[in-house]
Amino acid sequence: MQIQPRLLNLGKNPHGRDFVIGDMHGCVSALLAQLQALAFNPRGDRVICVGDLVNRGPESVQALALLHEPWFFAVIGNHEQVLVSAFQEGQPEHHALMLQHGGDWILKQPRQHWDGWFTQIRQLPLAIQLENNQGKTIGIIHADYPLADWGDFHRLTADDAERAVWAREPFRQRSPHRVAGLDWLIVGHNVTEQPLQLGNRLYIDCGVYLGNDYQIIDINQL
Repeated sequence: MQIQPRLLNLGKNPHGRDFVIGDMHGCVSALLAQLQALAFNPRGDRVICVGDLVNRGPESVQALALLHEPWFFAVIGNHEQVLVSAFQEGQPEHHALMLQHGGDWILKQPRQHWDGWFTQIRQLPLAIQLENNQGKTIGIIHADYPLADWGDFHRLTADDAERAVWAREPFRQRSPHRVAGLDWLIVGHNVTEQPLQLGNRLYIDCGVYLGNDYQIIDINQL
């Protein structure tokens, strides 16, 4: 599956709070419990996920169902890409990768549901942009933004989009670089025990499928 470099601009939320969460990996019940503790209000608050809704955890179907909720948004992660490549496009290397990372859940589901999930995934943006109450601009992408300036998003190539959902080098090298044109860039993909700030990039995937809590970032507190 070739990822399209689409940007969704959600702007400022005039009705409530915006929470950004790390990789979900089929752990929906844990998320809902933490949101309840935060007095989450679906009539005004929004939740934005940094991708990887599926695999590894027990509730991938429920995670995809959240995409129907008007308060829930997500960018595409590498696990969504691999799901489509494996089971819609029939790429054998991605099929094997799915099975290695808990992707056999889809084989237990009626095939009449598959096409709807594939369509949902193909419609996910590569990145989301929003603004907090202090006027700060926040970007959300799964793994990495491969250019120096957020304003050049329209210049992203297909190879750049691939890197945006797979890259690990900036995290592993603890690169201190900043992305121009943003106050904050929130990413996941690379598991960290605590939220990790590098430059103006904030890594928040804390491995919920391992039994850890979600890191839930209220963007008005950035």
